[in-house]
Amino acid sequence: MSRLKLFISHSSRLDDVEQDKLDEDHNWRLLKATCKALKDAYGKSIDILVDQDEKGLYPGCDWEQHLNEWLAECHAAIILFSKRAAETSQWVKKEATILTWRREIESNFTLIPVMLKGQVKQADLEQDIWEILHVEKNEYIQNAESADDIVDGVKLALGAPDAVKADFPQTPFERLESLVTKLLKEGTDKQNLTDVWNSLEKCDIKPEWNPDEISQFSNALARYMLRDSQTCLQNFWHIINKLKPNPDKARAKELLKAIRALWVDAKAAGLIPISRKQQGMIAINGNLLLEVSKELNTNHYTLDRYLERAWPETDGIRTIPVTSTDVDEIQKEIRKEFGMQNTPIPLEIVDQLINDYSDPLFVYLHCSIESGGIPDPRVLNKFSKLRDIYKKLVFIFGTGEKLPEETNTKILTIAPPLDLTLEATQFFYETQAKKLLNKKYGTPP
Repeated sequence: MSRLKLFISHSSRLDDVEQDKLDEDHNWRLLKATCKALKDAYGKSIDILVDQDEKGLYPGCDWEQHLNEWLAECHAAIILFSKRAAETSQWVKKEATILTWRREIESNFTLIPVMLKGQVKQADLEQDIWEILHVEKNEYIQNAESADDIVDGVKLALGAPDAVKADFPQTPFERLESLVTKLLKEGTDKQNLTDVWNSLEKCDIKPEWNPDEISQFSNALARYMLRDSQTCLQNFWHIINKLKPNPDKARAKELLKAIRALWVDAKAAGLIPISRKQQGMIAINGNLLLEVSKELNTNHYTLDRYLERAWPETDGIRTIPVTSTDVDEIQKEIRKEFGMQNTPIPLEIVDQLINDYSDPLFVYLHCSIESGGIPDPRVLNKFSKLRDIYKKLVFIFGTGEKLPEETNTKILTIAPPLDLTLEATQFFYETQAKKLLNKKYGTPP
């Protein structure tokens, strides 16, 4: 029976509490009590994904390696906002960004911010990075003092224990697992699966796997791809090269499309959908933002991969590169994107069609230091007025190799900055994967 997976984000200790005295800390005891109360209430219908490592968190620890995996497979999430979580925890900021992103792109995803009494108020979550939560418009729990307070709020959001069903919407993890399963044909035997598994990139976080059946292989591989997303494209190459009989061409192409953007940092990608409800202007760095590749069928490689990571199953994303900062010229380019060359349509109707367009719409402007940098505040104000006309429009400022040290407050900086070596290697490995598909199945006309 499928269980609802509930992720709990927290920073439930104080900086001055010694690691061997964590139980003396109220927040830590509240976390443990909440986990127990949730299990008591929901029983076997729920799995709780939470770090309770009393040694704390540190770079390179197992929790960090599992973070993307857990954030991708949960059906719902709680953020416990202690004072420390709201003010100093970089972990909670990352987790909150990714969870808010999932709420933005998945209508059935439930996110419940919990404000601990005497530590965090609603006003604290309406400023700085926490604005992304939009707590005033969504479900939240205030003045929580006890595990019972939190569980009562969770019941209101998720439903009573006897109402939790097993037919939850597919999570990103489950979709990836399903694609791997579809790729494997019934004729694939245990020895071949073993050979494929052994050919994958060597890594300390490779999941344990016993080649009993295809479903176990699919689950382990999906976890591996999410744990070590930077080797996804190399591992795809190994899978297609080793798997016997040859996988179905359409399934292989479908899996490549699903994993080719996983190397993009989830937090960085998550900021892009969030920006549509905020300033509508973002700054992003990269050398290959507008790289054209016929092999990969892209006119702006890195930009496309960031947007694919942000909206994993959306084919209707439109990106309009412009070279002018003149808003009249930019508006012409936007209208041109939606117009019909041989059929004149009144401009007011074109504008209505643009505003009715449901998928993401972007204008891209190259703004490296060499090209003059990000436009000045006067120009940005004009861009804001254009957004008053096109409510869903987002401006992307490509800054070249580096992000600027400071940006206008109207602009959301996409962080962490892109590692240029990672960008180049992923472009290479995706190209090699595509060449392998063409070699196995023939080059498309």
